[in-house]
Amino acid sequence: MLVLPAAALAGPGVSVVQNPNHVPNPDAVVIDFRTPEARLKNVEPAYPQRPAFDSLDDYATQSSDPEVPTVDEPTRLPGGMAQIGGMVVPEPMLDGAEMVSDVERVLAAEASPAAGGGGAPDLNEICAFPDEVPPGIYDYDARPGGEVPSFGTVYLNYLGGVLTTDGENSAENSSGIARSGHMYPVYTGGEMRAIAAAQAVAADFEDLAVRIVYEERPPKVLPYTMVMMGGHYSDTTAGPSGGVAPLDCEDFGQRNVCYVFQNTSPAITQANIASQEIGHTLGLGHTNASDSVMAAGYAPTQGGDLGFNTTCADIIGVQGQSAACTGVNRCHCGIGEAQHDANTLGTTFAPAGVDMVDPTIAIISPEDGATFEAGEDVLIVVDPWDDHGGYGWKLTLEDENGEVLADKVDYDRALEFKLIGVPEGTYFATALVQDHADHTATETITFTVGAAAGGETGGDETGGDDETGGGGTSGSSGAGGGDDGDAAGDDGSDGGDVETDGDTAGGGADGVDDGCGCRSTPTAPSAFLTLVALLAIRRRRTV
Repeated sequence: MLVLPAAALAGPGVSVVQNPNHVPNPDAVVIDFRTPEARLKNVEPAYPQRPAFDSLDDYATQSSDPEVPTVDEPTRLPGGMAQIGGMVVPEPMLDGAEMVSDVERVLAAEASPAAGGGGAPDLNEICAFPDEVPPGIYDYDARPGGEVPSFGTVYLNYLGGVLTTDGENSAENSSGIARSGHMYPVYTGGEMRAIAAAQAVAADFEDLAVRIVYEERPPKVLPYTMVMMGGHYSDTTAGPSGGVAPLDCEDFGQRNVCYVFQNTSPAITQANIASQEIGHTLGLGHTNASDSVMAAGYAPTQGGDLGFNTTCADIIGVQGQSAACTGVNRCHCGIGEAQHDANTLGTTFAPAGVDMVDPTIAIISPEDGATFEAGEDVLIVVDPWDDHGGYGWKLTLEDENGEVLADKVDYDRALEFKLIGVPEGTYFATALVQDHADHTATETITFTVGAAAGGETGGDETGGDDETGGGGTSGSSGAGGGDDGDAAGDDGSDGGDVETDGDTAGGGADGVDDGCGCRSTPTAPSAFLTLVALLAIRRRRTV
């Protein structure tokens, strides 16, 4: 996922800025085999080893002020971004620009009222004031994973780690607010305080299908918001604040990273700030509702565990600025200067409940058993589905020996994986989808690249049609091997297992067989593999 600062565009009577997290037409995920260096990047590395959550007490301190890191030179937010309190927004919003998901649609509708910004789904169902919603607001795209309502996961990261500024992607430790290459410190508030804060955050989201996790990090394939707990604002490029987060109207990013610069403050205070920063990543700005976690500031006498506001409250802003999701606000409150926390979140997320439906995924291209010329690009197109949005998927590529050659998540939901420079050979491609209840589904196909696909061996054709010749022991053995292969190919349900020893080492639930028979002799139910087997028999019989 690549997130760039957004530039404002203006039309007649409108000034808008593209949500920097929205990628309307992403390119296919490229998996490159042309050089050894490129091949190494095809398998996403696991998360670096960090302290275990239950060892947090080893890092605990009684000091209220964490050690402030030394900064060799001033750090600043990426160009085009600005900080307002604990919220980071595109700079054009400081001059009144409105964040939308589709600038082109807004400008087209403004220039031609007849266009009407058509195409926004089910506004009457998700908006209290559909006639007041400008084009480009709640224009959720129809691509899988972006449907509303969705399920969600928030990971409270108490263990720190090295972050980079290569976009906004929690799975890859990438954040537009990070100090690139800097080791974000481990939380120093101790394990019990961390648990108490996490439980209070979970209570804020108890009415929504959003789970709060902190002991184990979610897998990369699953979209999730990450909260860096602890540290100091100087561990980021942000200025002084108790916490900071990027504003993401309508939560198009799904993988945002935010920060809570709290260590030894009371757990409730930490939870209130954490929920506010999470709220910013989900499209909520600051308000004057003193009983809401989205309040602009917490008065010393304001104690207690705060929650999300259930009425329209005035947003806090400076005259001429639009540092809030004003279009979304008009959807729920009729005016852009008021925000309804619960309704905004309730549009994005489903109500709390058990996820009873498993996701599905299909590889719709190429077909199982496809062949490609040497040097030809291989485009794999997937079709994932679930009954709620928020799910993620990836592609794993293995050779016939079971070695994993590629393992790539489709972060931008392009639905396509482009394999370049694939060496000659036979491969197993597995698409996997996962939802926020940790349900998974897979589909696996085989394909062949190069000479192995052609089955052209040359050699002497003499006696090739003689089905009675070569009847010695070795010839019979060869024929028998061919028969077993045909049987496995005809069945096609076990990934090509050859059950010569009574073993059913078939593929597991994910459709990927770990048995040696499958890997060494793919027998997918396809004509070309049957042809290869027959040609092999012919060669043995003409020796």
